[in-house]
Amino acid sequence: MVYLAPAHRCFYDLHFYFTINIIAIDGTKLRAQNSKNRCVTKSTLDKKIEYADQQIISYISEIEKSENKSDRNLKELKVKLEDYRTLKENYKKQQAELTEKGLEQQSLTDKDSRRMKNNGRLDICYNVQTTVDSKNHFVIDAETVNDINDENQLSNMALKTKSLLKKRKMMVVADTGYYNATEIKQCVDNKLTIFIKRSKANNKKKNNEYRKDKFLYDTDQDIYQCPEGKKLYFFENTSKNGMKYKRYKCADCKNCPKRSACTTSVTGRSVQRWEYEEILDKVAENTLLNNEIYKQRRSIVEHPFGTIKRTLGYTYFLRRGLDSVNAESTSMFIAYNLKRLLSMFSIPDLILKFKSLA
Repeated sequence: MVYLAPAHRCFYDLHFYFTINIIAIDGTKLRAQNSKNRCVTKSTLDKKIEYADQQIISYISEIEKSENKSDRNLKELKVKLEDYRTLKENYKKQQAELTEKGLEQQSLTDKDSRRMKNNGRLDICYNVQTTVDSKNHFVIDAETVNDINDENQLSNMALKTKSLLKKRKMMVVADTGYYNATEIKQCVDNKLTIFIKRSKANNKKKNNEYRKDKFLYDTDQDIYQCPEGKKLYFFENTSKNGMKYKRYKCADCKNCPKRSACTTSVTGRSVQRWEYEEILDKVAENTLLNNEIYKQRRSIVEHPFGTIKRTLGYTYFLRRGLDSVNAESTSMFIAYNLKRLLSMFSIPDLILKFKSLA
């Protein structure tokens, strides 16, 4: 795995330009050296196998009817039949390989790349993660991953940056795509101040007025109160994916006139509370109180990506494999940081400042 830090650690000692106030985390998708047609998924393989079966049945039927046709026509039909049988076997092998590896998809040219949403459409990409400082928009750290979304990258990027800068405490802003309870807890446990907005998960009725965040929790009584003023009492302990929860159920849901808008459950509305939910509540409260800081996120993180994609024309990778594309993206961000330095200082000034650190 290649990180930005070792490649230009000298940048982090340049205190004449580098003052850390806020760190923003964000990612962007860059296209891989793998066409869409060279990426297989379970669903596409199912469709291809179904189509191959249809063609096989069709050609068998044609062969059975071709007793009176020329040998040449019969031979052509048999060749096409064998082609589709071979294709079907290849699809079956790819399907078995996906199952064996526990994958939902696999790219055939660049095996580390993945199909991801990129600007509203599906493309074969890598996910480039960065941390950027708020003052001068320098990229502090970068890593290219093949996760299709950002929700498992918050602590990874924040803690690496904290270690890199040797900061005991640090403010970090990230968008809702990074919202992950365990990731947030890990950051808070390591004394990072996180500003991130909750993901808005609707209830099963898709009614925003009865989302979980509309239910008020009373710490003293250990109960929830719904938007209609009814109380939800502790019902049972549950767990999911190694996380422990307490479930609360409404005692008077049956007689509520808003029940049909709130829940589809025949037993009434319930909500669950993570054992460390107070950490998430505190982060949500701090984010709301510091909304002016949070709103800086976009202006901080979009500068490097905008410069790299629009000014430098870097929208896809030239290399293949996770290690190689990590090295490639690292080189690009080094070029970006040098470009930023040259916009702030003259070359003679930079030479003098670098010499002073020798």
